Amino acid sequence: MTTNSDILIIGAGPVGSYTARRLARQGYKVTLLEKRPDLGGPVCCAGIISPDCVKLLEGEDLPVLNAFSGARVYSPNGQVLELKRNSVQAVALDRGLMDLKLAERAGAAGAACVFGIKATHIKADDTSVTVYTNDNRSNVYRGRLALITAGFNPALTSSLGMGIPADFAVGVQARVEMKAPLPLCIFTSKLFAPGFFSWLEPLEDGTALAGLLCRKNAAAAFLKFIKYLKEEGFIISAGKPQYRGVSLKPIPKTYSDRLLVIGDAAGQVKPITGGGIFYGLKAAECAISQIEQAFEHGDFTSANLAGYHIKWKQSLGRDIKLSRLARHAYEKLSQRQIDKAFATIVRTRLVEKLTGDDNLKFDEHGNVVLKIIRTPAFYRACVSTLIPWIK
Repeated sequence: MTTNSDILIIGAGPVGSYTARRLARQGYKVTLLEKRPDLGGPVCCAGIISPDCVKLLEGEDLPVLNAFSGARVYSPNGQVLELKRNSVQAVALDRGLMDLKLAERAGAAGAACVFGIKATHIKADDTSVTVYTNDNRSNVYRGRLALITAGFNPALTSSLGMGIPADFAVGVQARVEMKAPLPLCIFTSKLFAPGFFSWLEPLEDGTALAGLLCRKNAAAAFLKFIKYLKEEGFIISAGKPQYRGVSLKPIPKTYSDRLLVIGDAAGQVKPITGGGIFYGLKAAECAISQIEQAFEHGDFTSANLAGYHIKWKQSLGRDIKLSRLARHAYEKLSQRQIDKAFATIVRTRLVEKLTGDDNLKFDEHGNVVLKIIRTPAFYRACVSTLIPWIK
């Protein structure tokens, strides 16, 4: 059986459902394909987004579990930095229920949502693009244009000649029972997440999400982290962990004939935190603009759709590049150097200088990096960290 649409969207995560809703509202016939048989269950994602991101999603009724105006950051030897502002900087959402809510909105706007369908093969020709599915290819979906918003999916993008992320990590997360109320906690010890960080994200009813990012041996690293949290009195017990790949660098090409790749699948992810929702939504805005132009002119060629790649690079490229530089610098630091940096940051009051600047936003990591490197206290921290004999 063949189903025909104007636009096929593969992946009903936040970016896919948001894009489907926007395009359906504009009168396009949209089919949203999702490999999960249903939505609403646990997802390996911290689900932390900014109030600006909530507004972009028109998400006043999204399932918020907690709100954060700051965080507590631990150095490897236990020094603590308190990051605090007077207003809410981020909210924690039930990511599974968020996916369900956004897909329902896409359906209410007119998009056809089909669950339990995995795209196994995509083929574009001069007249259409066809998505073949996992049920022996008996069901196929055809459109004038297809969007891939299926999260970290290097096999699919590679098969389409768009490449794979040159840099990626593995995210691990589990629901845990907390021993006592805590703020959002970030841990920088390389024993758990070499080159990255781990987190304890309080939610509700005494529970939290414990998670980390690392490049290899994720299961073993997570066991060490859970053991540490128990021994230090942060948590009582932990549930079964979930895993997912996280792109840390965009794929080489995010467009082809009748195809666009958006969000995590394209590697449009914050290199410092691994968060992909806000960048994905910003890229979706670029895609929607290019899609309107493509339908207006009836031109779905790679040459025409390249405008999307240019637009999202202009919107996100600087932030991604600066954040990757910061990530690489952090990965090279030893445990001892991180501890020395913490001590200098406290002494120079660098945190207070940054949190006091209302122009710095939760989602604009590039601007935060620029502000840091333009601050004299940053250079004092660098000198103290990198030259061992300076006390």
